[in-house]
Amino acid sequence: MKKKFVLGISVLVVVMIATILLVGCGGNQSTEYDIVKKTKMENFELLNESALHNQIVFIGDSIIELFPTYELFAENDKIVYNRGISGDTSDRMLERFEKNALNINPDVVYILVGTNDIVKKIEHNVIIDNISKTIAKCKESGVSKIIVSGLYPVNKSINSNMVGSRTNKEIKELNEKIKNVVSQYNAIFSDLTSVLADEDGNFNKEFTYDGLHPNAKGYIEIAKVIMPLIFA
Repeated sequence: MKKKFVLGISVLVVVMIATILLVGCGGNQSTEYDIVKKTKMENFELLNESALHNQIVFIGDSIIELFPTYELFAENDKIVYNRGISGDTSDRMLERFEKNALNINPDVVYILVGTNDIVKKIEHNVIIDNISKTIAKCKESGVSKIIVSGLYPVNKSINSNMVGSRTNKEIKELNEKIKNVVSQYNAIFSDLTSVLADEDGNFNKEFTYDGLHPNAKGYIEIAKVIMPLIFA
């Protein structure tokens, strides 16, 4: 009985240590490096070896990954490289930022991140600190134009499971904080709320298929707004 108890304690200790190593001592490692995300990161790093410099990079979570940047910006004279990864959080984006974005010396960087942080209950001050560090890296690398997007509204009535714990109230609060930190760096803040929200402040059903991600029509509207910011 005693041996079983000691064995049980040993197993528990091993599990606790493994959990700490996976999660991170600081509690700021929010997205696990599963094989899909790891492969995407490695693919971007490899593709960047042959990517043209002084172009445009979009980086962030699934909303960026699904953004049809090549189609919507094809007529412009610069390439828009899409470096979005589904499920990305502000800390993970920061970790891969150098190898997935800055190492091709982009002229313009467009950032959208934070909605997954909300679901993972990451504190706003941590999110803002990660975004601040990301902008600072851009400045240090000589990026000419830094555009940070506010989070898009959500609509639980379409798919409550997809929207999860996200609320428009919290999104609005976080957007104000993002706007403030962006202004401190003299970067550009892009708020799409007035374009994407309906009269009740929810993600307009015309522009989203699941209450969280834009559909093609939504992305077209977004592109219309941000195109002058990017290519001006």
